[in-house]
Amino acid sequence: MRRAFRIVAAVVGIVAIGFSLPFAVGALLGEADRIHRLHFVAGTLGLGVLLGVSLLACARRPQDLGPFWVAVASGVATTIAGIVAGDFVSGGYVTSPILLTVLFALHPERRSLFAIGGLDAGAVALAALAVVPAIAYALTQSELQRNGSSLDPHVEFHHYSGMASYALSLPLAALAAALRLPGRRIAVWIVGVTGAGLGLASLVLSDYVSAFDPVWAWLALAWGVVFVAVGQPRRGSA
Repeated sequence: MRRAFRIVAAVVGIVAIGFSLPFAVGALLGEADRIHRLHFVAGTLGLGVLLGVSLLACARRPQDLGPFWVAVASGVATTIAGIVAGDFVSGGYVTSPILLTVLFALHPERRSLFAIGGLDAGAVALAALAVVPAIAYALTQSELQRNGSSLDPHVEFHHYSGMASYALSLPLAALAAALRLPGRRIAVWIVGVTGAGLGLASLVLSDYVSAFDPVWAWLALAWGVVFVAVGQPRRGSA
């Protein structure tokens, strides 16, 4: 069971990174996909880091449950965004609940998954702060995907629904990283880097579709940095 879980987690993690990072690099270095730069960079963070790196951490140490719950939060957010954007099947988001079910079924530490030793108050507070702006942004992006023109390449490639899922992932993943479980340190870093990265990407690529407004971009950047600082487990904890 442990071996099967590690293989599945590693494969899905590698696919998540491989499906996002090369597109971002290509768009940043070339001109062919220039209009997709922000979406591809955001995909590297929301898919490659938040989901991919979390699953690779799970594959390396299945007993580290923090990254697993971050991956679960990412999958839940993706499922919700796909449904709200009317993109659940066409965008491939239907695979998220399937993969979550498989990973739950194979997890060698299933009996410990819900043995939560409490919540980190600071991380929970930061997760709560992100809820309203994340939902507002996700709803806007979902509407663009649902009602956008088929001639819009961002609609064609499901970029708006993708951005909605990355936004929704932040507060959910932050709450997951607040769980006092083994591996919480890496979970906190994954969430903080993703949040700060999305804010920084919106500042650097502010002229591109779906970029956060400057104020919100700075807030997202600060949120990610503060999350890492506040959410770090104390010495002697996971």
